[in-house]
Amino acid sequence: MALSIAMYGYDTDIGKLIIETLEEQDLEFADFFPLSPLNGEYDAVQIKRRNYFVEPINQFDFSRADIALFIATQDESSMWIKKAQESGCIVIDNSHLFSGDGHTVTIAPELNEYDIKDAVASRLVIPPLAPSLQLALSLQPLDDEYGIERVSAVFLESVSEHGRLGTETLARETTLLLNGMSGEHEGFPAQIAFNLHTQIGELEENGNTHHENVIKDEVSKLMGRFDGGFDVTCIQVPVFYGHTLALTVDLKRPARDIAEVENLFNESEHTSYADKYEVMTPVTHSVSSRDVIITRLRQAKPMSKTVSFVSLMDNSRRGEAITCVKLAKLLSKYLKK
Repeated sequence: MALSIAMYGYDTDIGKLIIETLEEQDLEFADFFPLSPLNGEYDAVQIKRRNYFVEPINQFDFSRADIALFIATQDESSMWIKKAQESGCIVIDNSHLFSGDGHTVTIAPELNEYDIKDAVASRLVIPPLAPSLQLALSLQPLDDEYGIERVSAVFLESVSEHGRLGTETLARETTLLLNGMSGEHEGFPAQIAFNLHTQIGELEENGNTHHENVIKDEVSKLMGRFDGGFDVTCIQVPVFYGHTLALTVDLKRPARDIAEVENLFNESEHTSYADKYEVMTPVTHSVSSRDVIITRLRQAKPMSKTVSFVSLMDNSRRGEAITCVKLAKLLSKYLKK
């Protein structure tokens, strides 16, 4: 039997991408309930040529839905998630409210779908942060073939990791600065247009930011721990969409040569290896791509245990929207058993 899905945040940037993904993928649902914080909003969402009328969340009976997608701010999610759970809904929360919480089930369907039974039991599951997913999918082919001893990762994160606040702030600041006026970086510690931030979020006791610690924790949940260590540095760059990741990986067993590693990435279901002579950028290549793109692959010499490469991913579409739909499909499959 097809499930019914409610979604709060259908009109956000990620919400719109989720609806687009629902159009593309073969997830069958009995009904769809787009929810709004406003009363009297006479609007509808069209999916597969059918209109679903918007309902106010404060009047919605969550027992009508099997799955509730929360694509809202943390404050908004915290107001309604418990009500949805108590009504029998299984919540997929993409607000990052529970990111870093060791008790909340975190699932990347490509990597740890077996944890779905725990999500059903708790009626709550969260997707990993987009950087965590990108890192794990970039490492998976190497881990499966050689095992991984140590990882050093540097993220150049686009402002869309902060949602609409990030993209709107970058657009507004750019316009102001180009017209000779000072930028307005409300919500950020410094100007983001034409600038780099050497950290994202507040530092914690171990010298990492909270954001970096969440990424480390989530990758460990998805892949297990790396015996030799795991370093992550996140830098904010003035790019609207698409994350770029520079990785150096120490393998447990040596790779025969670079061609062998290239083949691994090409054969993986979730990555593609780019022409090494093409200059890859987030804007021209990763935005709207459904793959994690691998480029700049290097090995000091044949039979070396160390490889380095660059990974690009559309953090909004691939990292968040597609993952939320995959989670809904996984729940649907599990609940039909």
